[in-house]
Amino acid sequence: MGRFILIAMLWGVRFAAAALAAVFALVVWQKGFSAAASGISRQDYAFLAVLALLFIAALWFARAVKKELG
Repeated sequence: MGRFILIAMLWGVRFAAAALAAVFALVVWQKGFSAAASGISRQDYAFLAVLALLFIAALWFARAVKKELG
């Protein structure tokens, strides 16, 4: 049962990392590359930094869970 929980947690963390990457890409595309955009502001950089930190933490946690499974 514990192994099943770890596998489910691993897939959940991987999905969360993918969702964070998608939100990061969407914000960069919306604010930076769109023709109607006014550019990336200071608040956008802060938001992108938080997303990047969460993404790194999710990958780090997924690595730890995979290590525990092995």
